[in-house]
Amino acid sequence: MPPVRPDARPRRLRPGPAWAVLVVLLAMPWQPVAAEEADRALQALLPPAKAAPERAEPLLKLEWDRRLRTADRLGPVPLRPTDQALLAAARAGRWDEVLALQKPTDSATPAADGNATDPAGSHALVLAAAAGQDAVLRALLQRGADIERRGDNGFTALGAAAFWGHRSAVRLLLRAGADPTRLGATGQTALHLASTAGHAGVVGALLQAGVPTDLLNAQRETALDLAAAANQAGVMDLLIQGGADLLMAGRR
Repeated sequence: MPPVRPDARPRRLRPGPAWAVLVVLLAMPWQPVAAEEADRALQALLPPAKAAPERAEPLLKLEWDRRLRTADRLGPVPLRPTDQALLAAARAGRWDEVLALQKPTDSATPAADGNATDPAGSHALVLAAAAGQDAVLRALLQRGADIERRGDNGFTALGAAAFWGHRSAVRLLLRAGADPTRLGATGQTALHLASTAGHAGVVGALLQAGVPTDLLNAQRETALDLAAAANQAGVMDLLIQGGADLLMAGRR
């Protein structure tokens, strides 16, 4: 410990805010004091709080607000009355009404949109394919319906026609450019769906159109795998005659 110099004088502490607070506390009588009164007494001795600087609104929030005000940029676009009528008629199987809605009556009542989709994801093209309505399919495709759009059941139009065994609808959709290798939401191609359901006519139409017999689904199964699992002997014969690889079947 260093020696203390004889001429060293103790430093005086300068009074500051802490001293003032201490003096106020010591001067208070020794009795219960309301917390609010103590807060007010101390607040008068403290320096005024600085106001928080104003912050600019984040750009992301500005962009989000702008999109919320723009109906065609975010969220589903409200369906027009003609589009609602189209979907209702297709769900109910009123195909003459669907065809009529594809033709504009006048400038004030335009034709229904072939791509109109309800909140559940259902649209007229897949519904018509599942019902085997070739004339409706042609009309919808001419109106610009998306041939690869999935419906609320996860099927594309080609997958729906194949699963329900509509051979002519399958041929029509293939000629219109439907992709036979496309997987639906269930992970199956049209060939897998037709093979599982045992629709030999549809399987034959797909093979005649050049669809490979050994296409793999999302589970890496061939159509022959699914036909065997479903005990569809007729479909199995067609696939084998079409060149299905017996060694490939069953591999995972």
